[in-house]
Amino acid sequence: MTRILAKHTIWKCLSVNGATVLKNVQSCPFESSGTQPNIDAIKRTEKEIVHSDHKFRTLFHNANDLIFIQDMDMIILEVNEAASKALGYSRERMVGTKLLTITSEELLSKEREMQNELFINGCSIYETSYICNDGAILPVEISNRIIYYENHQAILSIAKDISRRKRAESALTRSENKFRYIFDNVNDEIFMHDMDLNLLEVNQVACKRLGYTKEELLKLRPEDIETSDHSPLIKSRMTAINLFRHGIFESEHLRRDGTTYPVELSSSIVELDGKRRILTIVRDITERKEAEAAVRKHEIEKEIILDGMEEQVVYHDHEMRILWANKAACSFLNNERSMIIGKLCNEIWPVGVDNTDNCTIMLANIQGTSMEVERTTPDGRIWSVKGYPLKGPCGNINGGIVITLDITERKKFQEQMQKFNRELLWMNEELKSVDRIKNEFLANLGHELKTPLSSVIGYSELLDSLSLGELNDVQKKASESIYRNAERLRSLIDSLLYLSYVNSGKIEYNFEIMHISSAIDEALAKISRKLDDKGITVDKNISHEIPFMRAEPEKIQELLRNILDNAIKFSHEGGKICIAAYSEEKDIVKIEISDHGIGICDDHLNSLFTLFHQIDSSTSRRYGGTGIGLYICKNIITAHNGSIWISSKEGEGTTVHISLPLKRESIERKEYINPTDN
Repeated sequence: MTRILAKHTIWKCLSVNGATVLKNVQSCPFESSGTQPNIDAIKRTEKEIVHSDHKFRTLFHNANDLIFIQDMDMIILEVNEAASKALGYSRERMVGTKLLTITSEELLSKEREMQNELFINGCSIYETSYICNDGAILPVEISNRIIYYENHQAILSIAKDISRRKRAESALTRSENKFRYIFDNVNDEIFMHDMDLNLLEVNQVACKRLGYTKEELLKLRPEDIETSDHSPLIKSRMTAINLFRHGIFESEHLRRDGTTYPVELSSSIVELDGKRRILTIVRDITERKEAEAAVRKHEIEKEIILDGMEEQVVYHDHEMRILWANKAACSFLNNERSMIIGKLCNEIWPVGVDNTDNCTIMLANIQGTSMEVERTTPDGRIWSVKGYPLKGPCGNINGGIVITLDITERKKFQEQMQKFNRELLWMNEELKSVDRIKNEFLANLGHELKTPLSSVIGYSELLDSLSLGELNDVQKKASESIYRNAERLRSLIDSLLYLSYVNSGKIEYNFEIMHISSAIDEALAKISRKLDDKGITVDKNISHEIPFMRAEPEKIQELLRNILDNAIKFSHEGGKICIAAYSEEKDIVKIEISDHGIGICDDHLNSLFTLFHQIDSSTSRRYGGTGIGLYICKNIITAHNGSIWISSKEGEGTTVHISLPLKRESIERKEYINPTDN
């Protein structure tokens, strides 16, 4: 081959083909013959092929996508650097293998299906995933095409890394799922309409609350689910939404079963898929409406209560400007409530607040303290004025309440009561003085009477014992009468003296160790003549386990004697009295004295221990008595930290129950009468 310069300075390529015809004497070619065809077109073609191959190689190795060249058996012949780098395999490791060896197992069947499509159609496009050298999964979009490579059919596979797209799709899917979860599980109803109010989407809450299936609800229009009172407002709501792109309204929804409930609609215009839509969130406000109704009812009740008050009540803000006044205040100010509200207190209310900056009520409310003052008006009337500040949640003063009341009559009554109390106090002191004189008189009288009475009793005992000589029957009867009445008189004098000592606070108790059985025996000895006179027998049942106790022996004997006197008095001739004594829980002694006499009706049981109490006048005349004995018994028992109560049945008899502490410790006392206990 050679190049020659042709006409117009154009170089042409020639292929020289020839042979030697003649040689000179030196055997050098002298003459030759041959052809010189023009191969310029062939050279250009070869150059273009080389250039095209260079471009292919450059594109193959510098492409960002993963490129594989496979033979028709799907064995890799060549792989670019991008594929090696993305998958982590070297070119040497990948050449000679199949892509199926690095395809995710779950996509192998799809890969084979796409291979069949490739062989049928000459191309195929699908998504798959490759397993990288480090175990990571690389999602790709494969584009397969049959080409000629090195004079043979081959498969060109271009794989685009779609990791970012998959992540975006996954995020979008999660976002869609989240939106759908919120959409279907939010507590409010959600509706999506087009601009003609055709329903496009609705959540499950709306379906459930309205009682329709989703398919049924999507066929309805707003006027189908709103009550007839609110349906005419739909058009005006749309006008407002179009004008302001958002609006909040109240309406009433109509369920499928005909029931209704109040709702709040929050509607906005949104862009969705390039189109304007109306998104409406509907909240059930039944509870809020009920709360508002309750508040209105409370306000009405409060107004009724405040208007019914005699006091004048005014509610003001922190600037002392009137916000509300009750009926009494309006009447006092001789004005309507609407005319009072908004005015300053000191402008129209001379009684409640002074027209000065030093008003105590005004200063107290501003400073946050309560205040009460009294004011006197020129007409001589006296007013009580009370100020109560009202504080907000943060402690700031929002205003206050001023309550005014005419207390003129109350002040007069208080003055009269104070005068009466002073007089009553003086009278009480006088009565105390008289009572002291009475007690002193009774004490002196008792002592004076006991001296001659002791002589009477002593001589009657001598007469009765025949120490002064024999007595005939009449004289014995007279002596017995003198002794019996003298003893009765002495008992009465002792009772009166005891009362005087109790009232004067001079009663004294000398506690000492004693046994209850000895006190019972002493009491029986002193009333033995009375027992003999009525022929009454005594049945004693004294427990031997009763320990000694601390008590006042004389007072215990007096207690028992008074009870036994009553038992004798109200028993029938030839009757029987039972005395039982035993210890309970080792720290309490119980005494029960029972008779089988006339008994006591239930109506009188609870007042037997009252001073001077008598069952009735006929009983007093028949049996005698002053109503002092049981009162004295109660005082003696109380002084010993004990208890006494009576059980009785009319016509069957009476039992007196006594409970005394053995160690003089405080015990639970029975201050009641048990009519059923025997």
